[in-house]
Amino acid sequence: MESKGRETRAYWLAWARVLWPKQRHVFLLGEYFGSLKAAWEAPVEELAAVPQLAPFVSEIAARRAVTDPVAEQEAVDACGVRFVTWDEPGYPEPLRNICDPPPVLFYNGKWEPADAVAVAIVGSRQATPYGRAVAARLAEELAGVGVTVVSGMARGIDTAAHKGALEAGGRTIAVLGTGLDVIYPRENTKLMGAIAASGAVLTEFWPGTPPEAWHFPMRNRLISGLARGVVVVEAGEKSGALITADLALEQGREVMAVPGNVTSRLSRGTNRLIKEGARLVESAADVLEELGLTSLFPRDKAGKALPKLNKEEEMVWRLVEEEPLHEEDIIGRTGLAPEKVMAALAFLEIKGLVRRLPGKFYVGYGHSR
Repeated sequence: MESKGRETRAYWLAWARVLWPKQRHVFLLGEYFGSLKAAWEAPVEELAAVPQLAPFVSEIAARRAVTDPVAEQEAVDACGVRFVTWDEPGYPEPLRNICDPPPVLFYNGKWEPADAVAVAIVGSRQATPYGRAVAARLAEELAGVGVTVVSGMARGIDTAAHKGALEAGGRTIAVLGTGLDVIYPRENTKLMGAIAASGAVLTEFWPGTPPEAWHFPMRNRLISGLARGVVVVEAGEKSGALITADLALEQGREVMAVPGNVTSRLSRGTNRLIKEGARLVESAADVLEELGLTSLFPRDKAGKALPKLNKEEEMVWRLVEEEPLHEEDIIGRTGLAPEKVMAALAFLEIKGLVRRLPGKFYVGYGHSR
């Protein structure tokens, strides 16, 4: 990723620091002065001649006066953090043309061209077991057919999505609302290492930047920007995941949502999205169909998409394939923990293989495997 001269990269870094959080003006300076070095060396009067900068040119000049481009780059290098600038080949291609791309991205791991085929999975931090299970399974199925899974490494749905992608041996990208050296939440330290080893961890925030509430809505534009579509799994009426959905629409990305329990506050946001026209998602096949990627999904000889079952789902499916069974009988016969059985039944329903009957009974639809 670090292809051009250190001096040029240093000016990108320095200007992004000086203009923060209005770093979008870095592009304006480069265009107006011909290069970021020329802009750095320009007198204050010339900076003031740029209409967009005039209102706060004194602040810019003051910050520039105490900033050394070389020292900025050395400080980042000393943290063991790598960075890529907007004009370098290694910059994530999907972000180049969003309305407010970061001029500088800090990263661990590697963004690959294949990551352009990506889906973001986002949702509530206070997710239910159902929501976490759905997010993990969607991510696992998508990653299993080569789709990169993007999320924000927050608690709840984000964490489940990253873990699901890793479980499939696929690629996943985490976009942080902190510096790369500030792991938030702390319990995701191991997860962050695994993501960097098989995908990438990205942020526009400088090393050492702690989590602040306003950082996360800001980073959400990068989550949606990296993806072809966004799937919202569990979101309350004021969830930050809905901000990501709005940003996705502004960026021309597809918005999808997993339906939830109508009595749950964590389903109000997702159910509203569906009412407003978001694609209802029950499986990875729905996501691939919405994005025109159905060729990635495995099919039977008749051309029908085949859902993938894990071990627990296979056990439960075999029991209810021929006769209706009460959920307690299913738990007893499989020997699985109740929560695993209920999660398996939920996914089998989503995949259209099982239907629920009155009295907590379940029966298979007669799917032929």
